[in-house]
Amino acid sequence: MPVATWCVLLFTIFHLFVSAQARREVQTTSPVVNVAAVVKPRHIQFGEKARLELTISGDTFIKHIKAPKFNFLPAFLAVPLHSDTVPRLKSDQIAVSMAWVYELIPQAIGDFSLSDIQFDYQGSFYFANPGSIRVSGTDTYQDALTGGIHQVEAEVNTTSPYLNAPLTYTFSYRYTTILPTRQSPIPRLPAFPDFIVEELPTVPPYTQHIQGKTFWVEEHVRKLYPQKNGRLVLDPAALDLPFPQGRKTLKTAPLTLTVQPLPEIGKPPQFSGAIGEYQISAQLERSWVQVGSALTLIVRVSGRGNMRTVTPPTLPALTGVIVNGPNITSDATPTHQAYAYTLTPALTGTLRIPSISYAYFDPSRAVYATTQTDPIPLSVRPNPNDAVDLETEDTSWKFWVVLALAILLVGVLIAGFIWYRTGFANPFASIVPRAATRAERVPDNGEMPPETPVTQAHTALAELGHNVPPNEATPFANALAQILYQYLVGTLALSQRNIDAAREVCLQAEVSEHTREELVDILTKCDYHRFAPVPLSTDERKKLIARAEAAINDIENLQHTENK
Repeated sequence: MPVATWCVLLFTIFHLFVSAQARREVQTTSPVVNVAAVVKPRHIQFGEKARLELTISGDTFIKHIKAPKFNFLPAFLAVPLHSDTVPRLKSDQIAVSMAWVYELIPQAIGDFSLSDIQFDYQGSFYFANPGSIRVSGTDTYQDALTGGIHQVEAEVNTTSPYLNAPLTYTFSYRYTTILPTRQSPIPRLPAFPDFIVEELPTVPPYTQHIQGKTFWVEEHVRKLYPQKNGRLVLDPAALDLPFPQGRKTLKTAPLTLTVQPLPEIGKPPQFSGAIGEYQISAQLERSWVQVGSALTLIVRVSGRGNMRTVTPPTLPALTGVIVNGPNITSDATPTHQAYAYTLTPALTGTLRIPSISYAYFDPSRAVYATTQTDPIPLSVRPNPNDAVDLETEDTSWKFWVVLALAILLVGVLIAGFIWYRTGFANPFASIVPRAATRAERVPDNGEMPPETPVTQAHTALAELGHNVPPNEATPFANALAQILYQYLVGTLALSQRNIDAAREVCLQAEVSEHTREELVDILTKCDYHRFAPVPLSTDERKKLIARAEAAINDIENLQHTENK
């Protein structure tokens, strides 16, 4: 190797040694500088603030210190609070530490890794990293010590309810761990100023799995009835969590509702404001009543909805009936309301209470609907006490007249019988027609036709108009009733001779409703004339006999059809 090359190599090694020694001396004499960046706390809620503390210090006197540089936007807005200078004695020299304090205001929700903070001192740059920070919503909190998650939520089953229609408001508290304190969380629900509020029974806590975690859930439920149309805002609900280090408050988001008025299209004329879904029923305390006496009709409205909007049903017009009421009964419940009406009939006969209709608005289907009851028959009977009073007050003198006529009639009948038995013919036979006797109905072959309930009834009805004097209504009514009862005994096996039993046996035999009502009306008129001294003309008797024969024929036709 040439000598020149060796010289260059030795010179280079010497230069490198001198440079390294110089750098070592500079490092020995340069002060040691420490920087730090600390964030507290590392888990906050949106709306809360965190604290950032920055410090720089060294072993020697530090001067010409510049403020650190950082930028956490857009996640956080940093607001400077104050800075401190702390002098101290270090190795017989005065050293100075600087501290800067900032307030971090979160601008978003999530987990954030903060960027490095740069310190500039005497031309040298030093860096410190504050780490990460978590920002939760106002409805969620995670305890840094236990890792427990606490959440609140408010929801409604509809955001577009109708006026006075119920909606369900539910406030839920979910948590993965129990609070490390003896105090319980305190829920604070909104005041609901524009609603009628109904508190529902508390639901026992239950578990729910969300994103792989098991939460306990506690619910507070209210039923709300909006009282105003338009846009209504439900204020946030809050929950106070009593931690040992201080209280933590969770808040739900506000809820906005749009309350709709009831539609005008399709509204029935009889609609009175009932909101919900309902059924109606009616019941009489008994199926008969004496004229002038009162009985109670109970009308019930039941279902689900706003029972405060339910009003008493309007009864249809009842001819000849005095209606009082309604009165609210004492057995009302949150799903049931009953009304009592007092009915006082003024006329005898068969009364029919028509169907009672009730209109309501069903918010679940957004339609008007009508429910109605079945018609109810009612038998109005004469009052025997009224008939007795009338006789004793106005017609007591007639008793002796009636008695004398009866004695005279019996004498005439006995004399006629004796006259007939002695072989004298009746001179009036060609004038007064009479029904053929059983012996006269014997055919030429000498065989007697069989007697049946219908033939017996028709024979008795044919003879009824000729055996009772025209001015005697009571014997006629009694005889007509007995003919009909006897026919029902032989044909339909009637067990008791009264109107209710007759109606029931006809119903069981599937007699038409028209025929049933005819029989009941005829028997009711018979009862009336049996007790009330009201005259009954010949035409009225003929009409009653004709109606009785028609009713018997209808029943016979039904029996004949069933036997085929």
